[in-house]
Amino acid sequence: MSTTDQTAPTPAPDLGPRAPRTTAVALRRPGLRSLFARHTYLFAVVLAAVLLIANLLKQPGFGGTSQLAALAPLGIAAMASVPAIMSGRGGIDLSISPLMTLSALLYATQLQPNGLGGYIALPVLMVVGALVGTVTGLLVVVGRLQPIVVTLAMFFVLTGLDLKLAPSPTTVSSTWMAGFAGSMGPVPGGLVALAIPAALWLLVTRLTTYGSLLRSVGGNDVTAFTNGVPVGTVRVFAYALGGAMAAVGGLVLIGLASTAEAGTSSAYTLIAIAAVALGGLPLMGGSGGIANALAGAAAIYLLQSLLGVLQVSQTWLQVIYGGLLIGAVLFGAIAARELKEGR
Repeated sequence: MSTTDQTAPTPAPDLGPRAPRTTAVALRRPGLRSLFARHTYLFAVVLAAVLLIANLLKQPGFGGTSQLAALAPLGIAAMASVPAIMSGRGGIDLSISPLMTLSALLYATQLQPNGLGGYIALPVLMVVGALVGTVTGLLVVVGRLQPIVVTLAMFFVLTGLDLKLAPSPTTVSSTWMAGFAGSMGPVPGGLVALAIPAALWLLVTRLTTYGSLLRSVGGNDVTAFTNGVPVGTVRVFAYALGGAMAAVGGLVLIGLASTAEAGTSSAYTLIAIAAVALGGLPLMGGSGGIANALAGAAAIYLLQSLLGVLQVSQTWLQVIYGGLLIGAVLFGAIAARELKEGR
């Protein structure tokens, strides 16, 4: 036999027809958790719907106009927190609540006394909020500091400014903002209040390329930078956008209470972040939107209302908040894992 001869390969045994690849198919089937993973706000939407039904059963006079007005400040604070979070690097902005109060106090102590108490106050205060947010963003980007440290520092700075502007509550009367507590024509005032920052967000993220740039930076800033995206500019603008949205909340606070006071500086700091987390917005950034914030805010507000009617202790209220957030985060993590495996 020649050394060049090769042994013929042994044919594989016939094991019959191959079994169908059911595992891969099963993973691709849209299950409930996969649906929730694709639409992360659905958990909060379902929870809010259940709580709304419970509130309607317990409170026959649960009016839509008044409830939307009471929900508006929390909803605005949650929406204003979204841009910084989506920009990545753990961009949780703790200065949103005192910035809302600063907006209210600037109106009460500076704008209205100087003849700027009309509708012109809204864009003026939104510009001020954007400037404050820009300073915060520059400290994060240029200083290369952790966002939570910078925003905590800004929280204290703005709280101090609030106390300096108005050591005691300042009464504001006869303003157009009173409509936020009731109706503006045929439209509930709370709905108008929520629509203003939402319209700003949609205008910036849908009619320009900024929305896609923000998601790319928040998802992976290194990859975005190598693709020519101005990462620093996108991040600074995110904080500026959040500041402009937060300024609207200050006017809503005046409309609800007819007063502006420094005591509200920390009222929405943690609960706004809780609303965003409950709404399913990924805190690592890169995805989501204001729908997550609004859904989470609605669920928390309705929970507050229901537990208040049931006369549940404030201590247990905090425990329930924590439990809901843990449940939401765990459910989101499980759903996201299943979605990833199914792709």
